[in-house]
Amino acid sequence: MSTRDVVIAGERLTLHPERAVFWHAQGTLLVSDVHFGKGAVFRRAGIAVPSGDTEDDLQRLDALFDELAPRRLVILGDLVHGAATERSAWVDDVRAWRQRHAAVEMVLVAGNHDRHFDVASLGISVQPDRLAAPPFVLSHHPHPHKEGYVLAGHVHPGTVVRDGWRKHRLPAFVFDRDVGMLPAFGTLTGLHEITALPGRQVFAATPAGVIPTR
Repeated sequence: MSTRDVVIAGERLTLHPERAVFWHAQGTLLVSDVHFGKGAVFRRAGIAVPSGDTEDDLQRLDALFDELAPRRLVILGDLVHGAATERSAWVDDVRAWRQRHAAVEMVLVAGNHDRHFDVASLGISVQPDRLAAPPFVLSHHPHPHKEGYVLAGHVHPGTVVRDGWRKHRLPAFVFDRDVGMLPAFGTLTGLHEITALPGRQVFAATPAGVIPTR
């Protein structure tokens, strides 16, 4: 899978097809909207979805760590999907995964779903609003901020890529003048198709790599 480098606010960022961003200068891996435990929430509600989504996402994070060797992981909101107890299998899985990567600093910029669970109990620091990381402001909600260029999640942006007569709806990285949005990292997350705007850069995360679409 091929990555793609972009320069945002004067900093080199690598867009990874596994729906992550690597900030080279700070050794920081950025992901958003992981939604651990979403499958369990659906199954409790009687919605039939396959199990194993949390394990799959942890394996994808492991692969990113092996490839990029980040010193820090910042999650731009919605690390978890909903309420859980200590008996929830995914909680044990995430806690064990965190312990395996004890040397990596991990910070969650809390999103709207994170209020349902004590993420700090997983060994991950929680920033309640936004995180200043000049020249960036790391946030969950994609609203401009006077202190820097905002990198955020929340929207689950997607785009349509055409391959001849076929259309593929794919996760997307989106960069506007003051705000950039990451695609949702989690396996069971949906897509919100974004619209074309003047000056907007859109990159699709395809199985083969990251490609510009507009």
